[in-house]
Amino acid sequence: MGFSSFCEIINKISGVNHVKIVHDEENLQELHILASTARSPKQIVRDIETALLAVFDYRIDRKVISIAQIDSEDYKGLKRIKYEGLIMETNDNSIECKVTLSYDGEDYIASKTAIKTNLNRRKVVAQATVTAVEEIIGQPLIFDVQDVIITTSRDITFVSVIVNMVVNDSEEAMVGSAIIKNDINEAIAKATLDAVNRRIQGRTN
Repeated sequence: MGFSSFCEIINKISGVNHVKIVHDEENLQELHILASTARSPKQIVRDIETALLAVFDYRIDRKVISIAQIDSEDYKGLKRIKYEGLIMETNDNSIECKVTLSYDGEDYIASKTAIKTNLNRRKVVAQATVTAVEEIIGQPLIFDVQDVIITTSRDITFVSVIVNMVVNDSEEAMVGSAIIKNDINEAIAKATLDAVNRRIQGRTN
């Protein structure tokens, strides 16, 4: 089992600063995470579970995950892109999603249209969200939505979104999550923002 590859993907999760894995030849015994206080430990754990399952088909026992958080000055005072709302419209065999985000007091609206399939109903929300983010940062076509995953654990249902970012021929995978409360589409949009917000903050400040 290539546990070094686990470190690489976990290090790309928003909020994670450092990773240490303790393992034998076959099993991951301990996973120690040093994280910022920008996100809750539960969010980071969910993202780790989703990332390892999606990329390596490895189901980790959350009991082996230990997270220590440090307050970082880098995260204080940074403006974040916020979710404001969305509209879903269907027409024959197509589905359109319009997402509104806000940044620094200004609203940004982006829309995406796709063939009306069950998978596209989820992905079109994430795609519209990243398109709005691209407009905010002034860099089109740098995000690609890889997958939208719905998971239930201990009676809590949450969505995880995997987004690839390509800059200067370098590709980076990012994972974000959000608990589904009343609206699954809202959760997808918020999970998408959760994936990209930390990585793009340096581009909007």
